Amino acid sequence: MPSTPSSSSVSDRGRIVRYVAFVLIVTAVPVSLLIRRLVDPVRRVDPRHSGAAPAFELRSLEGELVSLAGLRGASPAALRGRPVVVNFFGAWCEQCTNELPLLAEMHRRHPGVAIVGVLYREDPAVGRTAAEQGGATWPTLVDPDGRVAAAYGVEGAPATFFIQPDGTIAGDLLGPVSIGILDKQFRALGGASPPETPPNTGAKPH
Repeated sequence: MPSTPSSSSVSDRGRIVRYVAFVLIVTAVPVSLLIRRLVDPVRRVDPRHSGAAPAFELRSLEGELVSLAGLRGASPAALRGRPVVVNFFGAWCEQCTNELPLLAEMHRRHPGVAIVGVLYREDPAVGRTAAEQGGATWPTLVDPDGRVAAAYGVEGAPATFFIQPDGTIAGDLLGPVSIGILDKQFRALGGASPPETPPNTGAKPH
């Protein structure tokens, strides 16, 4: 009579499978970058990890012109002099759609940090739906010819860049992220919420 695997061995195999799947997901973007560079080394572009953030002006899904230096139109000072997070994403990318709700939570926790999304190889109508479903209340920009993505060295999504008020890149995250990693990056930008002002009770100081 054939023996049946014990519950512990089945559980161990399950853990191994989940671990392998996690490793494959985490390394998906770096591996894709490596393959592209090996196939076409002439067009090699590294993601911008530091230095001055490339300037850009793109139209949002609402038709508003947005630049890294400032938001033109109704709110000209929305981005000027503020820390900014630039997130390249597409609805075709599951890791991207998983990151959007995390960014929405960061937006709630750190209102001092501006966020802009940039569609990467995505149809604007499809990107709008993904942004709405992910809770993205910040501008979603259209990069029709991919020039902004190329300027940032983006060759896969998601790719998120953290830009300081002086316009320099403080760091980037490529591939899947966790809420803890995002929170650390937002705090590094000085995005911690300001302390609440104690209510005025009308009492006079002694």
